[in-house]
Amino acid sequence: MKKSMRIASACVACLALLSFSACGAPGSQGSKDAGGADQVHSDAKANDDAKCQNTIKKKGVEKVTVWAWYPAMEKMVDTFNDQHDDVQVCWTRAGSGQTQYQKITTAVKAKSGLADVVQIEYDVLSQYVSGVEKHLVDLNQFGADKLSDKYTKGVWNAVSLRGGKSVYAIPVDQGPYVMMYRKDIFDKYGVKVPTTWQEYEQAGKELRQKGFQGHIGNYEPSGNGSNVTLIAQNKGKVYDYSASQPDKLGVDFTSKESKEVMEYWQRLAKEGVVTTDDAYTAEWYKKIVDGSWATAVCASWLVGNLRGVSGADSSADWKVAKAPGWSSTTPSVNFGGSSLAVTDQAKVTKKAAKVAMEFFDDPAIQQTAITESGLFPTWTKVLNSESFQNMTDPFYGDQKINQVIAPVALGYKGYDFLPFQPYAYDEQTKVFTEIVRNGADVPSSLRALNKTLTDYATQQGFTVKK
Repeated sequence: MKKSMRIASACVACLALLSFSACGAPGSQGSKDAGGADQVHSDAKANDDAKCQNTIKKKGVEKVTVWAWYPAMEKMVDTFNDQHDDVQVCWTRAGSGQTQYQKITTAVKAKSGLADVVQIEYDVLSQYVSGVEKHLVDLNQFGADKLSDKYTKGVWNAVSLRGGKSVYAIPVDQGPYVMMYRKDIFDKYGVKVPTTWQEYEQAGKELRQKGFQGHIGNYEPSGNGSNVTLIAQNKGKVYDYSASQPDKLGVDFTSKESKEVMEYWQRLAKEGVVTTDDAYTAEWYKKIVDGSWATAVCASWLVGNLRGVSGADSSADWKVAKAPGWSSTTPSVNFGGSSLAVTDQAKVTKKAAKVAMEFFDDPAIQQTAITESGLFPTWTKVLNSESFQNMTDPFYGDQKINQVIAPVALGYKGYDFLPFQPYAYDEQTKVFTEIVRNGADVPSSLRALNKTLTDYATQQGFTVKK
C-alpha cells in the first residue's frame, strides 16, 4: 500500500474503536430481532440517492455503498461497474484508517449512516464482532466458505477469526515481513548482509567499527503490529482470541520468546547498534532513504513506499531479502493488510456480499491493485504465477523481488489480535519504550504489561485464559 494509507492504517492504533466494548457483554450473539449482524436487509431503493465519489454510468441499477481508502480505488470501481449490470458500486473515501474507523463508530452508535461495505484491517476486525450486536455480517451464509482456497492461509484465518464457522470479511492485501537493505553500504564496508538476528547484531557492530556513520537499523517501540510480528517470528503468541470462544481471550507477554525478543532489542539499543526512533513519521521515512540506516525490516508495503519518499540518497542500491530469522525454523510472518466487510446496516445484504466477495476477484482489478495501488496480493493463484514472480522492479535494481516476498506471504499461517487491540497497542508501546530507551527491567516490565491487559480484559467482561 502507499505511504499515505499505511501510516494511517496498520501503523496507527485506532483508539476510537474502544467504544465498541460498550456495545454489550462479549460473546453474546446479535439477533435478527435486535437488528444485529444476523439481520439480512433487502431494501433495493435505499441507496438510490446515495452520494458517490465515482460517477455511476448505469442508471436505474441497484447501488451498494462502499467506504475504502485503497489507492486507485476509483479506477477499480469503474472497472467493476463496467462489468456489472445488476449492481453498481457507489464509492466514498471516508478517510483512511483511524479517520474512517471514527466514522464507523459514529454510525454504529447512531444506528444509521454506515456504508454497506467497508475496508477494515485484520487487526481491527474482532472489535466489530465481539459485542451483543455484531456489526459485521457473517458472509458464510452467502457462500464465502467456498472461497478459502483462493487466499493464503494466514489472511483467511484473520477474516474468520480462527473460528472456522464464520467469515466476517474478504481478504484483499497483506504485508509479508521482509528486509530492505542498502547493498552499496554493505559492499562499501565489506560486511555480510545478515540472514539471522545474531548476524544482524554482528553486522551492525562491524559497520560501526569500519566507519559507517549511521546504524544498521531502527527498533521502533511505537511499531504496534510490527512489534507483535517480531515476537511471532520467535514463535511467541502474545494475543489469543477466536470467534469460536468470543467471550474468552489470552494475553502472554511473559513467555521466554517475548523476553528474548525484548532483551535482544534492548541490548542493541544500549550498545548503539540500532536507534529507537518512533515509527511512520516523516523523519522515520527520511532516515530510511537518506542513508542513516542500512536496513529497514518491515512489511512489504514499505517496499513500494520507499519509491516516493523525498530526500533519498541518489547513490542508493536497494535490494529485498527475507527478514532475519531466529533459527532455521523461524516462521513466515505478516504485518498489516486489510479486507472488505459487509456491515449490519447494509441496505441489501446479499448484493453487498456480492460486492465484497467479487470486487477483487477480477484479473483486471487485481492488476490495477498490484501495479497502481501498491497492494501485495492475498490471492494464491497470483502469488504462484510466473508473471507475478518474474516482475522486475527498477527501484531495486531490476530484482525480481516477488520471488523473495511471495513465499513469505504463502507461508504465513496467521496469529490473533484482541477485541480491544488499540488499547493493547497503546499499553504495549509505553512498556516497550521504557525497555529500549530507558533500560527498564524486561521480565518485570512484561509482567506489568500482562497484568494491565488482563485486568482491562476482565473489566470489559472477558474471561482471561490461564
